[in-house]
Amino acid sequence: MSLFQFSFNAFRMPDFKRRPVFKFISKRSGPFNGQVKLTSDRVYILPTRVGLIFALLLITLLVGSINYEKSLGFILTFLLAGIGNVLLLSTWRNIAGLELKAGHALAVFSSEAATFNVQLINHPLLNRHSIAISHDGIEQDIVDCAANSQQQITFKVETNKRGTLDPGAFRLYSEFPSGLFIAWTWIDLSLSCIVYPQPDKNVISLLADNSEDGENDRSGSGGENFSQLRKYQHGDNISRVCWKAAAKNEELFSKEFSGSAPKTQWINWDDIQARNTEHRLSIMAALIIQAENNNQHYGLTLPQKQIRPDCGGKHFHQCLTALALY
Repeated sequence: MSLFQFSFNAFRMPDFKRRPVFKFISKRSGPFNGQVKLTSDRVYILPTRVGLIFALLLITLLVGSINYEKSLGFILTFLLAGIGNVLLLSTWRNIAGLELKAGHALAVFSSEAATFNVQLINHPLLNRHSIAISHDGIEQDIVDCAANSQQQITFKVETNKRGTLDPGAFRLYSEFPSGLFIAWTWIDLSLSCIVYPQPDKNVISLLADNSEDGENDRSGSGGENFSQLRKYQHGDNISRVCWKAAAKNEELFSKEFSGSAPKTQWINWDDIQARNTEHRLSIMAALIIQAENNNQHYGLTLPQKQIRPDCGGKHFHQCLTALALY
């Protein structure tokens, strides 16, 4: 095991922040409010296993040169030591000076993997190579970042319960260019992700029990006869996008229909028969998914909270988020 691996394993222990040797690292690790620059005091460097072997080789060469009084041995030893110092600085500079910015994390259902994005902002005239990210000791992604550019790097976290997921700190590191040293940082950008309740796959549809049939004709919300195309608006149902028109005009359009008003479904907390709260939320999540897939207008009633009937991506996220944060 290399010196770096030994140090990183210590980080995975629950009480690492209480260890005096790591207090100076934890103070510089955050949490930060979505953005931080990797200044010199936040980037650390250690030899890898190959680096330790290289150091042992230098010591052996130096001892042999002293013992046998070989001038060429001294020249080779100091030459290799100088190259090692240059490589050490190059590895450290590959990380130092980067600016990290938290990206948007899409909501997921419980038991799915949440993907977190981190934006690497490289201002100096310096190309960065082979920058890796890991979480919980597992390497997730490796990217290059050209000078004066931005690059996205991602890592995933498995979910097992609903609510707001905070992945905590992640590790950014690089062994470029030689593999003799590893420069790394330990950063918490206050990332977060909404985790919806896992939908009950065995739920029986209750939509027909609480629906209200529309009686009046109105344009733009029915589902019988095509009426017209209009420009796509954020939150429109993706199933109503006219892809043929989008291909011709390079712009998104939504289909509008005229006819009888759609059924309105109320998903009511008190109407759900369930074993417990989590089971009830799981059933309600399944009903929301089914209503959205059927292009129905649906509303949500929770204790001390009600969301009026609507449809579309924005409404879908609003309802599931209410369940996730209940």
